[in-house]
Amino acid sequence: MSIIEDHIRALKDESPRVRQVAASALGNMGDTRAVDPLIEALRDEDVMVRQASASALGSIGDSRAVVPLTEALKDKDWSVRWQAAPALGSIGDSRAVEPLTEALKDEDRMVRRQAARALGRLSDSRISEPLADLASKDEDRWVREAAAEALGRIGDPRAVDLLIRALEDEHYGVRWRAAQALGKIGDRRAVEPLAHLASKDQAEAVRKTASEALKELGSG
Repeated sequence: MSIIEDHIRALKDESPRVRQVAASALGNMGDTRAVDPLIEALRDEDVMVRQASASALGSIGDSRAVVPLTEALKDKDWSVRWQAAPALGSIGDSRAVEPLTEALKDEDRMVRRQAARALGRLSDSRISEPLADLASKDEDRWVREAAAEALGRIGDPRAVDLLIRALEDEHYGVRWRAAQALGKIGDRRAVEPLAHLASKDQAEAVRKTASEALKELGSG
């Protein structure tokens, strides 16, 4: 019996810890023979096993896991939803766009943050508006920062106005990401607010990033 088969069998072990370790190991091995057993393990009674299985499926990257992982975005435990979102981002299948967009409304800030990052990896312009809304309005600064970064990856000019608003965020990390995103998008509506940021922001990292963004816009 191969090592892969040994670990697949271990997903049925009576010990939750053994099942969790087996799921993590299968993700590291990256063998697609583990996909179906790991999908089944997403329904394990133990939360740590479900969490490890979601992460492992993301590491393997097989599209068979997309629909089960979108179901895992509804898991009762936030930590499983938290692992399912980046797993979907890693797989990169467009079927995940709508479920991940819905996850931007999750009650847990860590899930919202991971959903925003995953959507940035999918680079689908359909989600520019909800991400822009998140970047300017979410109560958690880490979520706002992740949303701004994702918008830079997507590069949709429709997000420019809300990203400009995010340049006034109270937290420097959000202003930094928003400036970076505006530089990548390349819309000249951002020139004046970026110039103000480059000269007036209290944080050196923000001033530097705003200056670099202006250079990308041909105004530095």
